[in-house]
Amino acid sequence: MPKSRKQNLSNDNATRLYTTADIPQANKLSNIRQLVAAVKDGITNPSPLLQLLDVDERHFAYYRQAAIILGVLRKRSDNSLKLTEKGSTLLSTAEGSKEERAYLYEIIISAPSLKAFTSFFDGENISLDELTHRMGVMTGLSHSTAIRRAQTLVQWRKYILGEGPQKNKGLEITPITDQLKTTIARHNALTKQKYLEWLYKIDPTEFEKLIGRLIREMGYIDIEEIGGPGDLGVDLFASLMHKWGRPIKTAIQVKRYSKPVGRKIVHEFIGAISQHKCSQALLITTSTFTQDAKDAAGSDSRIQLVNGAELVDHLIENGIGLRLGEMGEIIPSESL
Repeated sequence: MPKSRKQNLSNDNATRLYTTADIPQANKLSNIRQLVAAVKDGITNPSPLLQLLDVDERHFAYYRQAAIILGVLRKRSDNSLKLTEKGSTLLSTAEGSKEERAYLYEIIISAPSLKAFTSFFDGENISLDELTHRMGVMTGLSHSTAIRRAQTLVQWRKYILGEGPQKNKGLEITPITDQLKTTIARHNALTKQKYLEWLYKIDPTEFEKLIGRLIREMGYIDIEEIGGPGDLGVDLFASLMHKWGRPIKTAIQVKRYSKPVGRKIVHEFIGAISQHKCSQALLITTSTFTQDAKDAAGSDSRIQLVNGAELVDHLIENGIGLRLGEMGEIIPSESL
């Protein structure tokens, strides 16, 4: 990397930053690239996108912010993401190549809030403790937050300098099998999004029948469809045979939402399964669950949450509309 660009990181001339959002906390540059590629492909549904990156909502927000800091994505007025010229240039490089690392270096040190770390990215010999201290002085971040942000910059430097596990044992380009895996992963995420969009559009009765069919394929018996006005918070009742032969009564509620399911829905469902004396319950959505909803469900061992991407996974596993091909790619299986 060009050594002429080194910049002193001393406390005397540091430019103070005022928000924690100025410094990224997203350790994997490969995930940032995946997010940029996903936006280019039109993947916007939250559950397939989170599954693609293998992160939760909180860590997705970190990667989203990191991509904005680097200028490879920008946020529209409606809060959606848009590919930028820098993002297109990044995707034009081969993943894991020398050209990709060089371009990542350029956009990192050109980011306004990261210019002060140019010498660090040039390979300055500095400990994590010292980097954390300097970052805290420059930004006003707490020590615990500063060390997490410093760890991100350490991981980024390892990648752009070709160090660590991402170096691929001296190869200058990610092996073709790895590139194929990422391409298939994005294809699958987009296919799941399209499937979920189709699920939004079908008749509600047909949708509940589809879920009933899935439940049956998964081994449930004595399925009773309850959904509709006055369903008391349960769409289906079913039984799953315990390994010792005792049927376990299960309540199933499906929320065909585009927005995350919140705590209120979970609390209402808890009341419903208690009223109906069910031993276990499935709360399924075509979207995602808020953290509050997850916390509420976590307090009741009877409840299992299933988000949109997981719902599609179950449909695929049971060959309902889609199935997996030989390379793990999602392909059509049958007419619905």
